[in-house]
Amino acid sequence: MSAVFLGVFAAFCWSLHDLIVKRLALGIGPFRMAALVIVAGGLWLLGPVLWSGTIWQASPRGLIEALLLGLAYGLGASGLFKAFSLGPVSIVAPLTAAYPVLVVLWGLFNGLVPSGLQWTAIAATVAGAVAVARTGHRDGGFNAVALQSRASFLFFCLLACLGYAVAVVLGQSAAVIIGETEAALVSRPTALLAILPFVWSESRTSSLKPLHWLAILTMGGLDMLGLVAVNAAGFLPGKEFAAVGISAYGAIAVVLAMMALKEKVSAGQWGGIALITAGVAGLAIP
Repeated sequence: MSAVFLGVFAAFCWSLHDLIVKRLALGIGPFRMAALVIVAGGLWLLGPVLWSGTIWQASPRGLIEALLLGLAYGLGASGLFKAFSLGPVSIVAPLTAAYPVLVVLWGLFNGLVPSGLQWTAIAATVAGAVAVARTGHRDGGFNAVALQSRASFLFFCLLACLGYAVAVVLGQSAAVIIGETEAALVSRPTALLAILPFVWSESRTSSLKPLHWLAILTMGGLDMLGLVAVNAAGFLPGKEFAAVGISAYGAIAVVLAMMALKEKVSAGQWGGIALITAGVAGLAIP
C-alpha cells in the first residue's frame, strides 16, 4: 500500500470523527471531549500493544519521540475541537487540512525530491484545499463564524495545523523505531497532558449520557485508526506524501457535512474537491 493511500484512509477516518465532533462539541465542551477521545483511543490501542509485547523492548529515542508526538497531537486536537465549536465543518475542515503542506515542506528540507508529476499533483491538491475553504456560500464558510469569535477561530485553526504537522513528522519517525501502534499508545498520556490546561479553563458542561459515551468510544477508534495509518507510512518511500493524502480530509468532511448536517456546498467547493481528487490520484501513480 502506498503512503498516499494510507493518508487518504486517515483522512476518511478523521472526517467521520469530525462529523461527530461537530454534533456534540457544544453540548459536551470541546476540550473535555478532546480529552475523553484521547483516553478512548488509548483504550482501543492498549490490548493489541500489550498482546504483541514489543513495547517492552522499545528504545529510549523511540519513546521520547512518541511522547513528543503526544504533546503535538494534543495541541492539534485542542485547536481542532475548539474550532468546531466556533464554526461550521465547511470552513474548519479545509483550513485545518492545510497542515500537510507543512509536512511536505519539511520533507523538501530533508531530501525529498518530487518528480514533475508529483509537483503538479501536490499543487492541484493544495489549490483544491484552498478552493474548498474560500468558495463557500455567502451565509456559510467563514461568514458563518460570529464576528467577535473570528480571531479565536483562526488562532485555534492555526494551533490545529501546527500541532498536527509536527505530530505527523514525529509519528512517522517514532513508528520506524518502536512500531506504529506502539508510538500511538505511548503518545496518549502526553496528548492528554497537553489538553488538560484547556479543559480546566473550560466552563462546566452537562453530564454525559450513554449516547455521548458511545460517540466518544467511536471517535477514539476512528482517531486511533487515522493516527496508526499515518504512522505506518513512515516505513514507506515518499512517506511525506501520506500528508498530501490527508489533504483529502477537507473535501471528504465538506461532503459528509453536506449529507449529514445539511451544510451548503458551492460550485467552487465542488471544483476544489475535484482538484483534490485529481491530485491524490496523481500522487498514487508509481
